[in-house]
Amino acid sequence: MNRQLHRRFHPDPRSKLALFVAACLCVFSGMTRMQEIVLLLLCIIVLLLCKKAGRAVAVVLLFLLMTLGDQLLVSRLSGVAQYAVLLICHVLRFLLPLAVSFYLVTKTVMVGAYISAFTAMRLPGVVVIPMAVMFRFVPTMTEEWQAVSQALRLRGLGATGINSILHPMRLLEYLLVPFLLQCSEVVDEMSAAVMARGFDKDRPRTNYLELKLGVLDGVLILASLAVTVWNLAF
Repeated sequence: MNRQLHRRFHPDPRSKLALFVAACLCVFSGMTRMQEIVLLLLCIIVLLLCKKAGRAVAVVLLFLLMTLGDQLLVSRLSGVAQYAVLLICHVLRFLLPLAVSFYLVTKTVMVGAYISAFTAMRLPGVVVIPMAVMFRFVPTMTEEWQAVSQALRLRGLGATGINSILHPMRLLEYLLVPFLLQCSEVVDEMSAAVMARGFDKDRPRTNYLELKLGVLDGVLILASLAVTVWNLAF
């Protein structure tokens, strides 16, 4: 019963992708304050549906702080300080819906769910495989970056303020070289995993996850479409 309720009220990966596409189009085409609030509110609702209440509260508090800083601090400062506060409180706040929607599509959905959803849409393998690998690649790279950073901190070479000022080039080298090497190894491992699971075959594949678009998903997709049309038309 709990599993059925979870599936009923948990958004489908396709509805999250629709929200992510809407966020990309709206953010890069420019938004009014009302459009920004509506889009962010839609992202917060999806966070709550995904049982990420802590993240949702953090996003709301961050948005409020940035809005207050934009309204109260920017006009009272000048020079470099004004530009710094404007960058943090205005530009980053404008990108907040895109960051939240990107978190939703990369952190709250398993790769198998994407494959099941794309297969149900009858997309060809040349589309399903790259998209599935892309969504798995992003969290994997986050884990690899954290591992490299932790290894440097254990050796006293972490990305601290002192090291960034005294040894910026050496710190950049120590971070990027092992990280890029790990990226190359991860790509090879993912390619081998794809071949081992037979994704390169033309035969239809089965999946343990049976995903279906429900009423909630339809509402989310229509809301994302409505926000996009509202943004592009007005």
